[in-house]
Amino acid sequence: MKNNKIIANIVKYAVLLLYTVIALFPLYWLVTTSFKPPLEVFSTQPLGTFVPSLENYKVVLFNDMFPKYLWNSVIISLITVLITLPVGSLAGYAFARFKIKNKDNWFFMVLTTRMAPPVAFAVPLYLLMVRFGLVDTYVGLIAIYIFMNLAFCIWLTRGFFEEIPPDVEEAAMIDGCSRLQAFWKVTVPLTAGGLIATGVLMFIFTWNEFFFASILTQSIAKPFTVHLTSFFGSKRILWGELAAASTIGSLIPIIFAIVMRRYLVRGLTMGAVK
Repeated sequence: MKNNKIIANIVKYAVLLLYTVIALFPLYWLVTTSFKPPLEVFSTQPLGTFVPSLENYKVVLFNDMFPKYLWNSVIISLITVLITLPVGSLAGYAFARFKIKNKDNWFFMVLTTRMAPPVAFAVPLYLLMVRFGLVDTYVGLIAIYIFMNLAFCIWLTRGFFEEIPPDVEEAAMIDGCSRLQAFWKVTVPLTAGGLIATGVLMFIFTWNEFFFASILTQSIAKPFTVHLTSFFGSKRILWGELAAASTIGSLIPIIFAIVMRRYLVRGLTMGAVK
C-alpha cells in the first residue's frame, strides 16, 4: 500500500514536471533568443553556451518606437480596467441581489458578447468607430475593450456577490446603513479578493489583445502587440529584436500576475468567501 502511494506520487510529479517543461519552453526560447547576437539567432545552443548580448534590447529600447507603443498598452489596459471594473461589478451585484424579470435571459444576452468570435463584431464596430472619428484613438480602443470585457466582469463578479449571504447586508441596513452604504462598507470588503482577481484578468486580456488593435489603430494609439508585426520585414524577420520586444512586453503581465497570484487563483477557481 505504501509502495503504491510512493509510485502514485512519482507519477504525479513526473506529469507535473513534464507539463511545466512543455509550458515554459516557448518562454525559454523567447528569452534565450532575445540575448543571442544576430549570427546566433538560429543556433540551437542553450543560454550559457554563447556570449549573451544586449544588442537586441538596445535596438528595441533606444532605436525603435517600441517604448511609445508599450506605454500605449499600459495606458489603455489600466483605463479599461478602471472603468470596466466598477461598472461591471455594479451590474454583477444587481444580477446577484435584485429580482429582475427574465433575469437569466438578460444574463445570457450579456454573455453572448463573449461567446461570439471577435471577428463577428469587427465590421460593425469598425464602421461605428469611423462614423464617430475614433479610429486610432485611445478613446475608441478603450471603448471596444470595455465592451469586450464587461460581460466577463459581470459574469465573474456576480458569482462573488452571490457567495455573500444577503443577511450580512440586511444586518448592516438594520444598523442604519443604506443599501449603497451596505454594499460599499460590507459587501465590497468581503469580495475585495475577487474584485482584484477580476481586474487582474481583465488587464491581462486587454494587454494581450491583438485583433481589434490591429484593425482600429495605425500609429497614435497602437499598442505594442501590433507593433511587434513591424519586425516582420518583406525579406527577413528580425528575430532577435522581435524576441527582445516580446520579452519586455511579457514581463509586465507576468510580474503583475505573480504579485497578485493569490487573488488570481481565487478568481480562476471562483473560491468561497472566508
